[in-house]
Amino acid sequence: MENTKIQSDLTGLIGEKKVYFKNDGKFDEQTFNSYGIDRTKVYPANYEILLFPETTEDVAKIVSYAYQNNLSVVPSGGRTGYAGGAVAKDKEIVISLAKMNQVMDFDPFLGALRVQAGMITKNLHKEAEERGFYFPVDFAATGSSHIGGNIATNAGGVRVVRYGLIRDWILGLTVVTGKGEVFEFNGEILKNNTGYDLKHLFIGSEGTLGIITEVVVKLTKPPKDIRVIFLAVPEYKNILEIFKETHKFDLPLLAFEFLTDYCLEKVKEHLGIPDPFPSPSKYYVLMEYEVADGSEEEKLYSILESITEKELITDGSVAQNTRQNETFWKYREGISESLSLAYTVHKNDISLPLRNMEAFVTEMTALLDSKYKGFSIALFGHIGDGNLHLNIVKPKDLSDSDFFQLCKQVDPEMFTLIQKHKGSISAEHGIGLLKKNYLNFSRSQSEIESMRAIKAVFDPKGIMNPGKIL
Repeated sequence: MENTKIQSDLTGLIGEKKVYFKNDGKFDEQTFNSYGIDRTKVYPANYEILLFPETTEDVAKIVSYAYQNNLSVVPSGGRTGYAGGAVAKDKEIVISLAKMNQVMDFDPFLGALRVQAGMITKNLHKEAEERGFYFPVDFAATGSSHIGGNIATNAGGVRVVRYGLIRDWILGLTVVTGKGEVFEFNGEILKNNTGYDLKHLFIGSEGTLGIITEVVVKLTKPPKDIRVIFLAVPEYKNILEIFKETHKFDLPLLAFEFLTDYCLEKVKEHLGIPDPFPSPSKYYVLMEYEVADGSEEEKLYSILESITEKELITDGSVAQNTRQNETFWKYREGISESLSLAYTVHKNDISLPLRNMEAFVTEMTALLDSKYKGFSIALFGHIGDGNLHLNIVKPKDLSDSDFFQLCKQVDPEMFTLIQKHKGSISAEHGIGLLKKNYLNFSRSQSEIESMRAIKAVFDPKGIMNPGKIL
């Protein structure tokens, strides 16, 4: 079909103000293209029609039209992903949920909030707080990511060790399938034992089964006083020993993060913040605890005293106030932005059983040293749930194409190592375009065939976010 015909038809379906066409003057080219990419730099945007629905009904009309006319679509949220899951590279129609950002309902009895899927995650946090509740899924990109995209990638974040993945906080979903059908899964009830819980198929599906348009999130009570400990650690193995020490103290651990000295240097450069300690260290650990009273405050210092006596750290500090809590967190949460804004980076987001982590890191370090000679490596992550973020930083004298080609050659060796240690090639970023050819390292052929069969049920023509995952 001609683009002018498609544009005319869609305008008739959802209204002129919701339909944008490349070079129509409504957006400059860079802004227009930004809706068809994420934070990866491998694939440029290549599309011509951008839509801004405002309701589930709008989305259903668009997808029904696409289904009838064999047109592919790509859902667009906050585009904060690192797997190419939101890239429109083959003339797909891009459906942005940016205008679907309203609170639909609040249930004070259950503590549940229904919102449209385009709500920015940080705004969802605020909506919960204003009602005396807390939404615990948090990570560096919450200021720009959408809750629908978080669900589509089953986001984790920094407090998984206490609160789990976003999957654990979703009561209900409204989705538009690849046929344009609207399904409402579960709604606002805790108990619903009526067969398959289909919403879980859409959580983590990366928009390949349909588009999430509304969500019902479960809320919880806010943590009491939050305190943060920041530690200087000389050896990686000590990090795991420190984590084991946390089990000995009856104090609620909210987060357990780590980063390398290279990561710290980049954050300091980017944010202009000082060193946390007088002397540098090879590794750093951030622990966040919920502290209810004075007796638990004493436990906090007991933890620091214990790991100091066992010579697991070279320095450490307990934040004394909210401002210092925030400063300590900047060292960890500023990493991704400090890298992505200033450098070209190849990211691997992986997970391992903690019992296998030390052996894996030893072998991984040897592999990286042999394959990426002279390259900078930024390693950080959520050690509390076994999630490592491995970032290979492109040298300035190497072209992007040569850099990504080299990374592509090394990745299978990395994934083989992950497979050997019973890990996953994607902990929380998803598969998208970048890892779909390596899915077999974490899923069996029978599993992959079953996933294809599920996709065929909800998206029989394969028009939903084509080329992602499978």
